[in-house]
Amino acid sequence: MKKLTFTLLCLVICMCTVVAQNVKVTGTVTAADDGLPIIGASVLVKGTTIGTVTDIEGRFSLDVPPEGKILQISYVGMNMQEVAVKPVIKVLLQSDTQNLDEVVVTAMGITRSEKTLGYSATTVKADEIISSRTTNVADALSGKVAGLSVSSTSSDPGSVSNIVIRGFSSINGSNQPLYVVDGVPLQNNMVSGDGKNVSTGGISSVASEDIASMTVLKGAAATALYGSRAANGVIVITTKSGKKGDGRNFSISYSGNVQARMVSFLPEMQNSFGQGWNGAQTYIENGSWGPRLDGSMQVYGPIWNNQQLIHEYSAKKDNVKDFFDPGWSQNHTVSLSGVSADTKMDYYLSYSFTKDDGIMPKDYDTYERNTVAFRGGYEATNWLKVSSSLNFARSQTDAVGSFQGTSVIDGVFELPRDISIVDMKDTSSPFNTPEAYFTPYGITNPYWALENNYNHTASKQIYGKVQVDVTPIKELKLSYRMGFDYTDYDRKVGTPQINLDDALIDEDYGYAPSNMNQSGHVYTRYGRHYELNHDFLANYSKRFLDNKLDVNVNAGVNMNERGYTRMTGQTDDLSFYSGFWDLSNGSTKTTLSESQNKRRLVGLFGDVTIGWDDMIYLNLTARNDWSSTLPIDNNSFFYPGATLSWIFTRLIPENEVLTFGKARLAYGKTGNDADPYQTGLTYIQGTANGYYGSDISKFPMNGVNAFIASNTKGSNTLRPEMTSEFEVGMNLQFFNGRFGIDAAYYNRKTKDQIFTLPTDPSTGFSYMVTNFGEVSNKGIELVINTTPVQIKDFRWDLSFNFSKNNNKVLSLPESLEGGKVSIYNFSAGNDAIYMYAEEGKPMGQFYTYLPKKTADGKPIVDANGYPVLGTSVEDTGKNMNHDWTGGINTAFTYKDFTLSAALDIRSGGYMFSRTKNLMQFTGNGVVTTYNDRRPFIIPNSVVDNGDGNYTENTTPIYLGNGSYQTYFNDYGYGDGGEAYLLDRSFVKLRNISLTWNVPRQWVRKMSLSNLAITAFCNNVFTWTASDNRYVDPESTTVSQSSYGDLATQFGELYTNPSCRIFGCNLSVKF
Repeated sequence: MKKLTFTLLCLVICMCTVVAQNVKVTGTVTAADDGLPIIGASVLVKGTTIGTVTDIEGRFSLDVPPEGKILQISYVGMNMQEVAVKPVIKVLLQSDTQNLDEVVVTAMGITRSEKTLGYSATTVKADEIISSRTTNVADALSGKVAGLSVSSTSSDPGSVSNIVIRGFSSINGSNQPLYVVDGVPLQNNMVSGDGKNVSTGGISSVASEDIASMTVLKGAAATALYGSRAANGVIVITTKSGKKGDGRNFSISYSGNVQARMVSFLPEMQNSFGQGWNGAQTYIENGSWGPRLDGSMQVYGPIWNNQQLIHEYSAKKDNVKDFFDPGWSQNHTVSLSGVSADTKMDYYLSYSFTKDDGIMPKDYDTYERNTVAFRGGYEATNWLKVSSSLNFARSQTDAVGSFQGTSVIDGVFELPRDISIVDMKDTSSPFNTPEAYFTPYGITNPYWALENNYNHTASKQIYGKVQVDVTPIKELKLSYRMGFDYTDYDRKVGTPQINLDDALIDEDYGYAPSNMNQSGHVYTRYGRHYELNHDFLANYSKRFLDNKLDVNVNAGVNMNERGYTRMTGQTDDLSFYSGFWDLSNGSTKTTLSESQNKRRLVGLFGDVTIGWDDMIYLNLTARNDWSSTLPIDNNSFFYPGATLSWIFTRLIPENEVLTFGKARLAYGKTGNDADPYQTGLTYIQGTANGYYGSDISKFPMNGVNAFIASNTKGSNTLRPEMTSEFEVGMNLQFFNGRFGIDAAYYNRKTKDQIFTLPTDPSTGFSYMVTNFGEVSNKGIELVINTTPVQIKDFRWDLSFNFSKNNNKVLSLPESLEGGKVSIYNFSAGNDAIYMYAEEGKPMGQFYTYLPKKTADGKPIVDANGYPVLGTSVEDTGKNMNHDWTGGINTAFTYKDFTLSAALDIRSGGYMFSRTKNLMQFTGNGVVTTYNDRRPFIIPNSVVDNGDGNYTENTTPIYLGNGSYQTYFNDYGYGDGGEAYLLDRSFVKLRNISLTWNVPRQWVRKMSLSNLAITAFCNNVFTWTASDNRYVDPESTTVSQSSYGDLATQFGELYTNPSCRIFGCNLSVKF
């Protein structure tokens, strides 16, 4: 009995001990915003590794040891909460409006807390990127980042978008930022021609659904570690990686949308006058300078086979709009994300398909892209981790050219206002082919042009990385990363053969215009680009002196090699009619050319950050590069950087008003090397010259080849282009992140630009490579983020950004004629427009023949009443640069519904518009009806008496003798070529979207973890300056020239209209 009693007593004691050791805690975690359960929230016993996660009901159960007094509950995007241990707990998590400890991916993939940064870095999250559902992710940044400007070459499928950060710095080189995806630099390649810029790689191959965030590094101090390619800023893209699903180790996601694309911006046309010239009706004209439209029946076009077309002489008001069809697009992405059972391995696999149809009839403008992405990592031990990524993209683009001749858009815009375009759809009719088209003046039926021109580009890109991370001790991490990027493309352009009988032309038109016939040609271009990038990195991080001193050191080596091979071929005088687009179809000898280059760069870099008491952070960076493109005995260049950030709110008592404040200061330099083969002589295949220098034959001849030195002299004293930048800024957060301000001032100077200049022919060369010039960009940036309203079921988020950049050319070589460099020009008599970089002025200054005026501004006319233009081009006082830019982004969330919108604002700046020039030349533009086309005297005009005095002008101009028409065509209605410079200002409602996140309790019944439906519209409205009734101010069809991408800011030479896009998106997560 005593033994039994003793045994029972021991059991009771043991049970009491067990009970004393563990406390069973149960509870629920819900969101304060909507009251719904949070799935996968972390519940951790503070100071231990004991924890669990909530289930699909937001519930948890946890055995807490006796020493555990506090539970920490956290979830992504919400503020962590600490609660005392007790048997039953109910937790409400608040949304984190501004996470001040947010981790930012900076240069070379180094991650740093945002509050420690001493320079400007803006991160755009995944939901902001995908909200607009754009095909090219670069477009998603429009209006969202202060100091960043996105310009799309057109709204055509597969078109290129250019990004410029803090203004243009290079006169003749690239002003585009460096793109880095998961530590791998990408080449943002494109091919140009026929008014089209088509992307063949770079970030256009990245599916937006794969992106986790995009960080924009702006200043030199922020980008120096990336080397010479980062002089114009860096956009760091971090993609999604493997994560757990809700209640299991994996998840499957699908996102798909359907979009309808419709024309949103067309030139404003007049509807009062019809076909004719100089006021008279002419049945073969492509202009609307004829009599007033009266609704009578009139013939037009040539007589063919004893037949002639007849129509009602009345305005076809929607003539241009009726040509275009709605374009339908679809985008689909499916992904698998997860981790292994032991969480040591993570993986992410996705497939994306995009098919984008433009607004041209019969799907002649399309873009199709297939993308496959894989990312994975494996933690072999607690000191070794291996990760890799592999991405493949294949795209095909069918473009519609926009240059004159068989240009589709030219044929649409030049159509007289009384002729119906939809009557031209039947291209089997001779009247709708060049054989008997209504006009011989350099245009064709747009429907026929669509069917008989060819412009196709196919490209493939594969890029990725392999990375090994070794952590021999807790404080030290060693990494090796090998990244690669390979792209190839094949482009083919064909124009049809038009070969009409001269006798027929004489009979029908009265003469044989030379511009009707064309021999046709086939042009091909093949390119292959590659890049290999090796990074060796070491990171040491440790806190000293009771954790008050924080030291973080990074050092490494970067080796980069890239190159390309390009081959072009062209044949003319096609043997067969259009449709057989092959080089063998030419009657002439095929012209072939090939170019190659290869370059290598090695860099050593270091980065040290020292922090004191989580308050002051000093960061020092340095990099030294050795470039193969610089002279061999002077190929090394060094550039340092330093930043200082001070979190001054650490010195003031905690309060609910100013909850965070940081002042920052930064200075940095970045170098930029030359293009390959500019330090010495290059050789080209020789030619045999005839009289007056003409080429009578090219080598090889009779089995003998020859090469001669090119006409450009390289320089063995080239120096790297250097950019230095100073930046000062401040971050303020009020009311626990409900209101925030980020302000910055910067001053950037770029000197020793590498340029090819004309030289004295007596040297034996026509051009020489040299360093010259200095360009300055200085400006301010302001970002305001606020949450004006946040209550239980409703939240309103609002953000503003503003930037103003002042650009100026500080110096150019004295040897330059006129002290300026020509960037681009449009030469057409009095309408000629030139764009220069000129010392003492902003880059992109426009020059033209300006009308002469008296000292008090009165226009001077000649004896016929015409304006008197200057005999040489003069500065218009207008340039390409915006005065300021801004953006407004807002989101309203009510329970499960979110309504968001983005506004993009740009003020000032000018562009050339060939469309406006064309509207006035043809008489189709509404401005050509000035004074109802009745005789008039140029207002306030005077005549020069020749003795320094002026007399009031009494000579009118009128349509009957052609002077009215000449006034518009040759004299830009009194302003010369300046009349075709449009104000680039605009306000765009970029996108608006409404998302319904289906309630979780409904989703769970469908065995899903998330379901969202979104309706959206992109390019909703565009407000332009009063003088722009013609084109979208963002449009450009000017390709990059030998002077770099600065030429793309010149304007447009016929552009397809911009579009408004409506769509609906479905997102599902299993």
